[in-house]
Amino acid sequence: MASDDRRAAIIHAVWQVIAERGMAAVSMRTVAAAAGVSVGRIQYWFASKDELVRAGLAAMLTGAAEQHADATAGADDREQLWQLVGHPIPRTAAERAGVSVFHQYAAAAIHHPALAAMLADAKDGQERAAARLVTAIAPALDDPLAAARALIATADGLTVRVLIGGLSADDAERALRDALHRLTG
Repeated sequence: MASDDRRAAIIHAVWQVIAERGMAAVSMRTVAAAAGVSVGRIQYWFASKDELVRAGLAAMLTGAAEQHADATAGADDREQLWQLVGHPIPRTAAERAGVSVFHQYAAAAIHHPALAAMLADAKDGQERAAARLVTAIAPALDDPLAAARALIATADGLTVRVLIGGLSADDAERALRDALHRLTG
């Protein structure tokens, strides 16, 4: 196995531990067990639990950006905006697990400044990208950044409702598409 593949397997094991047992269960030992490697192998790549957790979030954010780029290659502005704000709504069990892990990172960020900074940067970037798209779609809007922020907040809230079982993914998507249509016409 190539070294990048070994590192990626460890990151996936971090996500697995978080998904199955929660953020508090992440340790060198639990991640090593989930990855099927020794604690020494984990320590070769990551000097501390904190570094391991931060690397997991960084990989998640990078992966989301890559998925967005793939999903929107050649898409028009409306589809790009939909993908940008609607992507967190989980439609499958695997997506549900991934979104759950992301939300556990967000909860951990309350007491972890490095995670908070990473998430704030990602959300700021999402808002700026959404505002550019809103401007292109609805140039008459007075405050495209506020509109983008409202769309993202709506999507985030609907995503939580899907995660807790209070709303189906189809209903959440329908509500978000309605909000997008009301905003951009």
